[in-house]
Amino acid sequence: MATGYIRNNGADLDPKEVAGLLSAWKQARLNRSTAYLTSTLEYNPVSFSPKEMLYNEAKQNLSLEIARAAGVPPYYLSADQNTSMTYANVQDERRQFIWMIQPYIKAIEARLSMDDISTVGHYVKFAVDDTFLRVDPMERLLVIEKMLSLGLITTEQAMEMEDLSPNGNEMSN
Repeated sequence: MATGYIRNNGADLDPKEVAGLLSAWKQARLNRSTAYLTSTLEYNPVSFSPKEMLYNEAKQNLSLEIARAAGVPPYYLSADQNTSMTYANVQDERRQFIWMIQPYIKAIEARLSMDDISTVGHYVKFAVDDTFLRVDPMERLLVIEKMLSLGLITTEQAMEMEDLSPNGNEMSN
């Protein structure tokens, strides 16, 4: 398939000259060398750039359709660039997303915890609460303070909840 064409902007050429020119051009392409054209001849490529072929738009549309089919918020797949999420909205969306995929998470955890994959007595658990769903520090501290005042947890347990080691000692995980 041709990747372009040569256009003559000057006087018409003799058919033998055209055949010779095309032969020289073809030979130069086969040898991966530089081909030469006179000022009256112009090479016009026929190929299209990714921008002209709308590759980015097609990729964006495909990501959006995958997000819709899977029930995943589009911004998780970078399919929606027009999000104006606040911190509270992001936290709510994350909770809803985790709730939606919880059956899959449980199935994967159960399979990875089986004795043929993990060692006997060990289990696999995703830590989505610690990182993905972690609320802001002030809210966490208010909850811990309330639990301490009600006597539901000890100071050491509160420090462990915040990944703090008592008395500056290293915690063992």
